[in-house]
Amino acid sequence: MKNIEIKNERLTESEVLKYAFYTIATGIGIAVPMSYATIFMTDQLMISAAIVATLLLVARILDFAVSLSAGAIIQKSNLKWGRYRSWLVICRWIVFVGISLQFINTSALPLGVRLVIVTMGYFMLHFSMNFIALSQFGILASMAGTSMEDRTRLSSRQAQAQTLGAIITSATVIPLLNYFTPIVGTANAYIVVAAPFALVFVLGATILVKTSAPYDSGQNIAAAGAPPVTLKDMVDSVITNKQLLVIVLVNTLSMVAMMASMGIAAYYFMYVLGNFTLMAVAMTSTTVFGFFASLLGPTIGRKFGKKRAMVFGFFTMALASVAITMFASSSVIVYIVIVCLRMVGQYSYMCFGVNYVLDAAEYGYNQTGKDSRTVAMSMNNIPIKIGFALGGALGTFGLSFIGYEAGMVASPEFIKSFMWIFGGIPAGLYLLGGLIMLFGHKITDEDAARYAQENAARRAAEAAVPPTV
Repeated sequence: MKNIEIKNERLTESEVLKYAFYTIATGIGIAVPMSYATIFMTDQLMISAAIVATLLLVARILDFAVSLSAGAIIQKSNLKWGRYRSWLVICRWIVFVGISLQFINTSALPLGVRLVIVTMGYFMLHFSMNFIALSQFGILASMAGTSMEDRTRLSSRQAQAQTLGAIITSATVIPLLNYFTPIVGTANAYIVVAAPFALVFVLGATILVKTSAPYDSGQNIAAAGAPPVTLKDMVDSVITNKQLLVIVLVNTLSMVAMMASMGIAAYYFMYVLGNFTLMAVAMTSTTVFGFFASLLGPTIGRKFGKKRAMVFGFFTMALASVAITMFASSSVIVYIVIVCLRMVGQYSYMCFGVNYVLDAAEYGYNQTGKDSRTVAMSMNNIPIKIGFALGGALGTFGLSFIGYEAGMVASPEFIKSFMWIFGGIPAGLYLLGGLIMLFGHKITDEDAARYAQENAARRAAEAAVPPTV
């Protein structure tokens, strides 16, 4: 195979930082609804937990369906602001209204009205975010073009920005709620915090729309020489693309492992360590270290390359999870140290972010000659959806299996069994994901660069074909 020249950077540092700011703004904007919507509905809107659970179950099923269809809709859309930017233009204010509706104090209204308003808000936020998240992936590809270096720069800054956003929100949301509660009341404090945070998201989206204008402007009109892409082609672009399926499966295993552990973390501090307040100490410490790990991660990732970086990361996380199982049952310090080491492995491949799916999408286009990359990229959202649903259930069922009862005194046998659920199950999932990546992923970094350049040349040739009258 001939050597492929990987194009150098073409984006300015200002453009990369503006892209990263959008990621920070998104984390800030959705922080309140992602963490406090359920407790607001039960404790402030006085909706029973059973109704809330049913509502969320139905809503998440519909959200999953929208997520599956978002790629096809964007692929076929023909909006005037560009294939990807258009959805940010349209959805940014829908997100703002959706967040606001979820936290408006409607407790004095009839139950049916309360449910309609909060459900509308939930749908407006979460349905829109499916399109917005996919648009961000597409904007990354549009801005970076065929430059593998710029793709990595953007995804690395995105990972760092996500961590920085988490630090900001963890340090501000609860103090702000506590500050405004005596002034406007508990119920109204949520909207006072949530609405301005949502405006930060609108600001970030507006900046990204302007920054990406030179790279994704104009209507999404197919080139005259491009072969038509049917619905069957879109479905085939997913189910016949083995490299895409490998990445989706590996990321799903990672998300299930992560959510299985996070879903029962509170029980670790409350029943194993016997001190719930240590959870705040651990979360703050590991989140702050996560930012430094996100700075170190790209150095490790670039040294290894995308495939080996993910294999290294998964095996490191598996070993760290085993260490948590064996050594962290009596010391929060040991737990914090191990989690920090696990983060080094995690960020060694997270710096590449959506590029794993983007490489698989370029591979599929290169093999078939039909551009369904947007549909392929939409699969990047699926592991998150499955992880939240399956991972949370896995941890909860594990508690039931080992005989957990509310308020119980944890015996040594219970603690031992709990630690195998808390660390052992994630370790097995990380190990399986690493092995699948090691033996199943075949796209080298050189291949990815070649696919991107050949696809760009194909699109240019198709665009040069005069339209038929």
